[in-house]
Amino acid sequence: MDADRRTLWRYYAYLATTAYGFYLPVGLLYLQREFGWGVVGLTQGVFAFALLAAEIPTGYLGDRIGRRASLAAGNAISAGALGVFVFLQTPTQYVVLYAVWAFGWAFRSGTEQAWLYEFLAADGDDDEYTRLSGRGSTVVLLTSAATAVAAGWLVGFGWAVPLLANAALSAVGVPLVLSLPAAAVGADPESVDDAAGDDDDRPGDDAFTVREAVEMLRVQAARPEVRWVVAYVAVFHVLFAVTRPYESPVAEQVGVPVAALGGMFAAFKLVSAGAASTAGWVRDALGTRRVFALLVPVYGLAYASVAFVPALVVPVFFLNRSVQTVVRPLRDQYLNDRIADVGRATVLSGASMALSLASGTATLVSGRFVDALGPLWFFAATGVALAGVGGVLWLAVDPVRATGAGDGSEDGDEDDSLAPTAAD
Repeated sequence: MDADRRTLWRYYAYLATTAYGFYLPVGLLYLQREFGWGVVGLTQGVFAFALLAAEIPTGYLGDRIGRRASLAAGNAISAGALGVFVFLQTPTQYVVLYAVWAFGWAFRSGTEQAWLYEFLAADGDDDEYTRLSGRGSTVVLLTSAATAVAAGWLVGFGWAVPLLANAALSAVGVPLVLSLPAAAVGADPESVDDAAGDDDDRPGDDAFTVREAVEMLRVQAARPEVRWVVAYVAVFHVLFAVTRPYESPVAEQVGVPVAALGGMFAAFKLVSAGAASTAGWVRDALGTRRVFALLVPVYGLAYASVAFVPALVVPVFFLNRSVQTVVRPLRDQYLNDRIADVGRATVLSGASMALSLASGTATLVSGRFVDALGPLWFFAATGVALAGVGGVLWLAVDPVRATGAGDGSEDGDEDDSLAPTAAD
């Protein structure tokens, strides 16, 4: 138990190195001052679609080469991208940088969650995943908040200083993650001790092939309890993705001084950290099904209120981040409970790919609507419209289902809130 606790603390220390607080307040601002907002939008679009393209190959590699090697590669790529950030000279170079950086991000997508779930499942503690994953999110958010505040001070010494500090933070994560024990991929709890001497957390002699990975994605996507939940959460992921880039101009429009924006973004992280720490409690108190059902009225009413009282947009910023932070571990727990150990990272990365496709496409077309409506009205209208789409989807297909619902299998050990539902 003490060894497990020490391992979890090392895992949390690794997660702290994945924070981008030093970068967030100054990275895009530096790009804007050098090349204009057009280049900023271009790099963000390239990042979104490069991330989409990278999800499946990096998820496959996470299953093939091992969780720790995949996570270490992600941190190493991030460290390199941040280290050269202010030394590039053309928009094309930044486009390439963000494309490469997306692969580093994708190496961690799904794999972090897969390692934690398998580590806990080895001792039969997988029910603790939501609580401990939420605690890990708290660590990342608190680190981001602290480093974001520090970035405001460090940038006084030059634009490169906070970015190099973030590069160093990412680099520290490489030896940290490699010090973690191998996850027992596909192993029963009784066999974990036998695997303790393995040098890596790869599957055994039966290699997990690309064809098997694609087939696993097809099979999982065919299950209503998987595909409809991914579609449902994608609606609210899109809402977050398309409104987030316009938070600064909307805040200015309702009277927030430019000088206060840095503090506002640091506060975002702190509030999100507090929300992340409640993920386990929320799941125990309400159940996954009720939490997901509440997304429609909560988002619909919150965004509609902005149209009548514009100043309420700032609290909606905080609500948006808090809800996303709580929903993510619940979504991952739900999916993890429905997929096998071998191929877990591939399936989770496939879900992330679907979210990236939806949000990336929506972000590309959102600009013309912002031009037509203005940032504030776009914010309100988009929230109400997408909450409505989520409501229709919930009534039409009832996304959250018990294990096995709709595929003829027996229900497993499941949250009481996930009542069986009829198949499509």
